[in-house]
Amino acid sequence: MSSRLPTTAVPSHYSLSYHSLNLLSPPYQFFGSVKISLAISPKQSELTFHCLDLNISSAEVSGGASPLAAEKISYDVADQSCTLTFGEELPASATLSLSFEGRLNDQMHGLYRSSYVSPAGETRLMATTQFEATDARRAFPCWDEPAFKATFELSAAVPLIGGREMAAVSNAPVASARTSAGGRDKVYEFERTPRMSTYLLALVVGEFDCIATTSDKTKIRTTVYTMPGKAPKAAFCLSTATAALDFFNDFYEVPYPLPKSDLLAIPDFAAGAMENWGCVTYREAKILIDAGTSLQMRKGIARTVCHELAHMWFGNLATMEWWDGLFLNEGFARFMEFKAVDHIFPQWNIWSEFIQSVYGLAMGLDAMKTSHPVEVKCNTPDEIDSMFDAISYAKGASVLRMLSNFLGDDTFMAGIRSYLVDFSYKNALSTDLWASLTANAPPGTDVAKFVSPWISQVGFPVVTIDDDSNTVSMERYLASGRDESDPTSNYRWPCPVNLPGGGRVMLDLDDASSAPALLAAVAKTKADSGKPYFTVNNERYGFFRVNYSARNWSALAAALAPGTFSMIDRIALVDDCFALGKAGYIPISTPLDLIAGFKDFGEDDYIVWQEVSEQLLGLASLYKGEPWFPKFQAFLVQTVGKQAARLGWEKAEGEPENFGSFRAAVHAVMGAGGDADTSDKCLALFNEYAERSERERRKSVVYKLALKKDEKNVAASLLELYRAPGALPEEQQNCMITLGYVQDPALHAELLEWALFSGEVRIQDTAHALGMLGSSSDDNAKRAFDVLGRDYERIRAKFKSGSFYGIVLTLLCRGGGGGQSKCDAIDKFFETHDVGNGKKRILQAKEGLVLREKRLQRDAGLMKEWVEKL
Repeated sequence: MSSRLPTTAVPSHYSLSYHSLNLLSPPYQFFGSVKISLAISPKQSELTFHCLDLNISSAEVSGGASPLAAEKISYDVADQSCTLTFGEELPASATLSLSFEGRLNDQMHGLYRSSYVSPAGETRLMATTQFEATDARRAFPCWDEPAFKATFELSAAVPLIGGREMAAVSNAPVASARTSAGGRDKVYEFERTPRMSTYLLALVVGEFDCIATTSDKTKIRTTVYTMPGKAPKAAFCLSTATAALDFFNDFYEVPYPLPKSDLLAIPDFAAGAMENWGCVTYREAKILIDAGTSLQMRKGIARTVCHELAHMWFGNLATMEWWDGLFLNEGFARFMEFKAVDHIFPQWNIWSEFIQSVYGLAMGLDAMKTSHPVEVKCNTPDEIDSMFDAISYAKGASVLRMLSNFLGDDTFMAGIRSYLVDFSYKNALSTDLWASLTANAPPGTDVAKFVSPWISQVGFPVVTIDDDSNTVSMERYLASGRDESDPTSNYRWPCPVNLPGGGRVMLDLDDASSAPALLAAVAKTKADSGKPYFTVNNERYGFFRVNYSARNWSALAAALAPGTFSMIDRIALVDDCFALGKAGYIPISTPLDLIAGFKDFGEDDYIVWQEVSEQLLGLASLYKGEPWFPKFQAFLVQTVGKQAARLGWEKAEGEPENFGSFRAAVHAVMGAGGDADTSDKCLALFNEYAERSERERRKSVVYKLALKKDEKNVAASLLELYRAPGALPEEQQNCMITLGYVQDPALHAELLEWALFSGEVRIQDTAHALGMLGSSSDDNAKRAFDVLGRDYERIRAKFKSGSFYGIVLTLLCRGGGGGQSKCDAIDKFFETHDVGNGKKRILQAKEGLVLREKRLQRDAGLMKEWVEKL
């Protein structure tokens, strides 16, 4: 069923006014009016538009001989729409005038209220918007689809509360500000916006501190707004945003179309950030830092800032026609955020992080049977909401990176620039982008033919090159392992296989000559190098896994010392080998053999060690209940012990900035290995840290291992740190995640109640608090699932109207053992309980439970056999 609006009426301009915003007391209502300029098809006597949680008190159309008042106003809650019925045919060019009222909700969508604590310790309210994807309709009646682009003129009466003057910020600059006739409000009127989609409109009302600068290059003024007293902590965000705008102006070769670029920190915010044109809103965690903020958090802030500013062109200027093309917005912005961060902070080697945190994330989800194609039909708001996942963002970005490498970066960007020029202030399909790229590519290049299987088919391939049998094969990689009965198992993709030294072979199994050509190229590479091994997919540009013969894997294990391969190629080898082992394509012993030599390596590529550490921690979590696990723990300590000793616990003078993450990774493995000295040191460091008034922020590994050593006291200290006045979001996030590892049943029950219902944990942060509470052990997972059954009505009452409902349900279901039996219990529960927007997430959680059980059954014996040989 499609919930799209008819195109019999098309808006071109909105004049939107909020006459009253009640931030003083319940029911926190707002009152407004809007005049919408429309082009109406002939013989229409009805108008249907989006409207949700609003009451329309009057409706009139002008433009004909005399104004026409609506004879009937009817609402369709399922379609989130309103239909006005008139007594005669409407004029072709008309103005629709509506008066409406709604409620400033607390669910972080539409026009909503958020709370913050002032420097004086008072809890105060502000108002803000979040319209993507389908929530502008909660704030004003509108044609709330990306293709219905229009211009907007906005005004808002901002209340004067207790003598405090609140300000208003929107997409366009302020045209005028005046005190209302009654003296109760300040009325802000904003200039007209560019032509844009409704989901990009924004209004933020509150008390602000701000810092600003004007770019010498572009003359664009960039301002960061924070809650009172916090602006100095936004300096890093401001400098990054200014540099990013300069970079994108040069890179896109299309000028930024607004005179200002505002970034606003919002205390309650569902997403990480939102690309409202000229008025980008962020979680506070994505703007505020202090001297103790980790490098990883600063990287995250830089990436988010660059991502949102990339949207000012790709998404805002040129916009997807419908939500099935979301990757045109989000995949490209994710790809471009790395381009910008690499330009601004070259010392970070950020593309290696892309391989781990973007490429790897995409493969993790796309290896599931519950995944979906990059471009897939979606109609209802819940279906649209489900598109905002790692497939649209991470796989979209990974495919674009592969395409850029395939075409060459210069050719790729020439096509992007043509696309932006051709579709400025318009909407586009993915085929429009492929056509622009093809037009700028060498003759004979068909971009659509190359890229279509990557976005229209679910999944990705594993390419097996067996130099023993001299064969090449391709099949869909599944985390559950080879399954010839699966209808997707025989999918084919054109794979651009990069070779060492810069060569490339296009592997297309529909072309009988491509596999022999690849084998010949591999044989030549081995002969030229004189090495007993080979690799392909160099620098991991292709979005596929690579499998080799047992002989080649063994030779690679002997050659994986620092300096033999690039950082990205070493990450790829480790990741591919473990992924293949965990899914049963090769024995689980093969990846363990691959990294066995790491114990002898000196300090080298920190992010390679991070990859190794994460793989080892994953195995430790899975097999910690096995009787042979202590022997595996000894292997963990042996593998990273040399690095842990060299790195120590404190930053050495002159060490690379990234070594903080390196240090945390190896100490985490030492802790999982049961090293007593590591646990003792973590508890001592935590206690020292907790006693300081001015503190250098410690890594979460210290928190976790200290909690394991002294659960009762450390948990109490973590709650104090969480509640400390002025605690930054990063600190609170670390506390929430660590508390999830509590094992005492009574304390665990208290923390579940705290996370869900205390009100201390903001709804936006519920996932941080519940993530480990529901999965850190089998017992904790059972207790979390029991809470879902016991307190479902309380959960539904608190979360049902917001986007976090499905997330909360999933986090209470997904953890622990039980496999299929737990899946059956989940199915039984939701036979009689509403799953809401959590349907897809629950399916993915169930698949994860079955995968975990399957791995245990298949590989526990092989792991035991391997460990016994140590």
